[in-house]
Amino acid sequence: MKLSLKPSPAFVRDMTDGHSILGLALSTLLYIVCVSGTLAVFYNEFERWEQADEREVLAVVEPSVYRSVTENAMALAAERGEALKSVTFTIPNSAMPRLTVRAGGAEYYVGQDGTLQDEVAHDWTHFLTYLHFALNLPVVLGVPLVGLIGVLMTALILSGLLAHPNIIRDAFSLRMAGSRRLQQVDLHNRLGVWASPFHLAIAVTGAFIGLSQVVAFAVAGLFYGGNVEKVESMLYIEKAVIEEDARQVPLADFSRILAEMSRLAPEQEQNRLRIFHPGREGQAVEISTRVPGRLIWGERYRFDAEGRLLHQEGWSDGNAGKQVYASTFRLHFGHFSGFLVKIAYFLLGVGMCVLVVSGINIWFLRKRQRGEAVPRLERVWVAQVWGIPFAIALSAVTYLAFAIAATPVFWIVVLVLSVVAAFVGTVAGWSMFLRGATIAACLLAVVVHGVMFGTDSFVRGALVANGVWLLTAAGIGVSCLYTLSRQRSGSAAGVTVNPAIQ
Repeated sequence: MKLSLKPSPAFVRDMTDGHSILGLALSTLLYIVCVSGTLAVFYNEFERWEQADEREVLAVVEPSVYRSVTENAMALAAERGEALKSVTFTIPNSAMPRLTVRAGGAEYYVGQDGTLQDEVAHDWTHFLTYLHFALNLPVVLGVPLVGLIGVLMTALILSGLLAHPNIIRDAFSLRMAGSRRLQQVDLHNRLGVWASPFHLAIAVTGAFIGLSQVVAFAVAGLFYGGNVEKVESMLYIEKAVIEEDARQVPLADFSRILAEMSRLAPEQEQNRLRIFHPGREGQAVEISTRVPGRLIWGERYRFDAEGRLLHQEGWSDGNAGKQVYASTFRLHFGHFSGFLVKIAYFLLGVGMCVLVVSGINIWFLRKRQRGEAVPRLERVWVAQVWGIPFAIALSAVTYLAFAIAATPVFWIVVLVLSVVAAFVGTVAGWSMFLRGATIAACLLAVVVHGVMFGTDSFVRGALVANGVWLLTAAGIGVSCLYTLSRQRSGSAAGVTVNPAIQ
């Protein structure tokens, strides 16, 4: 019997059909996750962009500053009759070079002398990141849903590769001057093949992050009698807990703790300090760091009030499973190996968005060629393709200019555009109109920011964030010029060109 490694036509057809069905079911949610994730690569820069005029410095924070701020927080809590469970500082670091403190549900910037400054407000960036990892749903629902999207996205990628038997032969085929279907097929296949390692890494880590809590519940139920905290203790230091009536004691010795931290890990960049139950017996101080040259999100050390090391988290030198778990987040967001990796992730993220769009376009074109066109669904799809980035940019403008919450703006705009497109207009008309609107919204975000913050809009993190808006506007502008060029060349040749999503 002759053994053939070439897949049969029936197998290829089944893989193609399964790929199309999965893609259609996922299309809108997957596209939202891809667009928001592409922008969220720069979430640190967007946080700094929101309050661009705040002081930034990478100087070492004196122990006396931590002490005075903590004492003030304790005094304020005592006045309110509250038990202060923790005080958390963001230590100025390369990703966020600002000193902040969170205590009692509020977060403030801290001056060099320890005085509290403006309240920290990152509401728009939190909307963007929350849109990416939970679709703005309650975390208990949204995070597993996005994790499931990651699983299905992995299936899409693998089924797409299996549905392309001539993957090597066609690796360099890009017929941009051909018919619209050939153009979309080649664009989809080339992006899908050449960027597949990136796409798989994002899909798998996204699925892992999103479903890790579900897995924790399952493991706890199967092996630990439903004790989720037992499972979490394998990954994290146990929570610092003391008796409610613990007596008052002197505040932790920050000088000794920081000196011991520098001795233990002089090469690691400190980014967070948290004191649990300050001024009470059993208080503890945790310091989080970034470990150079490692994918893990960092390491964490816990000290007692006298500066003795109590625990080390073990993400950098623990068991393999723990290190793999701690590496998924930075790999997913591209926050490793410097700024150039962020740029690469942004561009590859744009490619992933194009991959999703072109895949659905191919399905619509096949339907048209079979005489089964669905123009209403096509209009809704194109309204979402360009309406989603438009709604994100518009939410940034309305948040900056009028302090309007971004979440309702985004979802209302997307919903209204989808409903209206279902009944009026043309695919080409919606495509060009919303591309123009998105360009205008991106440029307006930069203009409004410049009016509000002046020269601070074009330095440091704010410069990067505004650069993202300008780059997005420029990229969409190029797509408009390309579509118009195709229309003109098609008219000259007597051919009708569909400019839906060029």
